[in-house]
Amino acid sequence: MIRRLIYALLLCGPLVSMPTYACSTYAGGSVNLGNTNSLSLRTTQQQAAAGAGLACPGLLQVLAGAYVRVTLQNPGTLALQDGQGNQIPFQVFQDAGYNQALVAGQPQQLGAINLLALGGNSTAIGLFFRTNPGPNVPAGTYTATITLRWDWAICTVGALNICAWNRSPGLTQSCVVICGAPTNWGTGSLATLTVTLVVSKACRVDTLPNVDFGANALISQFSAQQRTFAVTCTNTEGYTLSFDNGQNYQAPWRRLTNGSQFIRYNLYYSGSSLIWNAASPLTASGTGNSQSFNYQAILDPGQANAPVGVYTDNVLLIINY
Repeated sequence: MIRRLIYALLLCGPLVSMPTYACSTYAGGSVNLGNTNSLSLRTTQQQAAAGAGLACPGLLQVLAGAYVRVTLQNPGTLALQDGQGNQIPFQVFQDAGYNQALVAGQPQQLGAINLLALGGNSTAIGLFFRTNPGPNVPAGTYTATITLRWDWAICTVGALNICAWNRSPGLTQSCVVICGAPTNWGTGSLATLTVTLVVSKACRVDTLPNVDFGANALISQFSAQQRTFAVTCTNTEGYTLSFDNGQNYQAPWRRLTNGSQFIRYNLYYSGSSLIWNAASPLTASGTGNSQSFNYQAILDPGQANAPVGVYTDNVLLIINY
């Protein structure tokens, strides 16, 4: 009799102390899509995995069973906005492969549960967020608020491998021997998330052809060379373009060199006598697309003829933005 009583006490002890895992939606969830520049954003999608508003205390590393579904409440296309009318479309996915996008108003049962640590002893069920390719937007901070409805019946393994079910409001299951799939998903619980992406300004040189004056015997035989280069800068971003003075500058001329010999020249705005340099930059505004600019290279017609040889100089195109 004494041995039986001790056994019963040992069995009941773990049942009394078995932890409960009360899952619930939480406020203030955030998704950080990081930082990128506007030019990269057009071709490289920004993505992140994040807790999506449903959390459970405890590690929840092993789930004995789970029925979880999520419904995107926002109608229409999801878009991050900067408050100035500029938008970056994005999607929410239930899988890490970004194949199963959530569709507004359509409940989607999760085929796999992705657990993400929230800190402390809480773990969130994660979703996956990714921008669409192609947006041509100004620099700025872009945000969106999305609302998700969560429905769940989650079985966690407690002491002695006993299943403890936690259910969202109104959800019911048929539990004869074991609990099966929900027979009524109930009203669920709402969670609101803020999604953020920071876009920085950028510029790049698309094309910058070399200048070749050709081959002639006399300075007077060389003609002006017309050239076009192209750059791309962030949409609506102001920038300036200028050429530096090259490697052999002697005011007011840039110079081609061959050893100790020089041929004077300059770069001018197309159809103008204005020298294009840091003191006279061109001001422009980016469109997010390639923009072309013309200039001309002209030798100093008043200089003496130079010895035979190949004369070169290196000039930098400078973009300030």
